[in-house]
Order: sequence, then structure tokens, then C-alpha cells
Amino acid sequence: MGFHRFLGIHTVVEAELYAIMTGLKMGRQMGFRRFALYFDSLDAINFIMRDCYIDHPLRLIIGEIRDLLFQDWDVEIHYSPRNNIACADYMARLGHEASDVTNVALVPTIPQGCLHMVLRDQMSCN
Repeated sequence: MGFHRFLGIHTVVEAELYAIMTGLKMGRQMGFRRFALYFDSLDAINFIMRDCYIDHPLRLIIGEIRDLLFQDWDVEIHYSPRNNIACADYMARLGHEASDVTNVALVPTIPQGCLHMVLRDQMSCN
């Protein structure tokens, strides 16, 4: 299962953080008790795993992500090089091209344009 969402204009790290937060919220709402996050931004991982200053411009979203991570469930965070998670970039492009700027679009099955990427991604991550 996946999703895409139009975010507007943000930095790459902000977009990664919003994607992480959205994925965590969706997983929680859908009752998942265990899942893994793969993303290609070491900066985003560092922001989440390390303390940030009270005046850090991203502290609110980082705090919300941390709150979600430390709830009663099992979430694994993994770094994966960008070329190993090509399907995530495909989904991000769908969000960038979306006309609905208010909602998250759930994608219950692998999009046709992403099938070959998922197979390649699977082999790269294992």
C-alpha cells in the first residue's frame, strides 16, 4: 500500500519529513502494529533521531514524527539509497502532479508504471 499527496513548495528534507509523518499517521489510522519505513534522506533521519533546538524551523513536524514513532507499535526506520527505492520517487511525482491539494491519495495496489521498479527495489533492499 502506498500514498501520494500534493505538498506545494518545500525543501527536499521537508517533503521527506511530511511523507514520513503522513505514512505514520496512515499506518496508525489503518491499525497497523508493525511496519518499516525506507527513505533516502540521511538529513531527515538525523533530524528525527537527534535533538533539535527549540527554535529549529522544522521542530514541530520533527516532534510530531517522534510522538508517532514512540507510540505502542513497532516501526523500523531504514536508510536506502535513492536508486534502491525508485518507486517512492514515482509516487512522489504523482503527488507533485496531483490536482487535489487537500487530501492524501491512497494507492491500495502497486501502480502499473511502478511494477518493474518494485521488483528491482525488492531485490536491492534484500
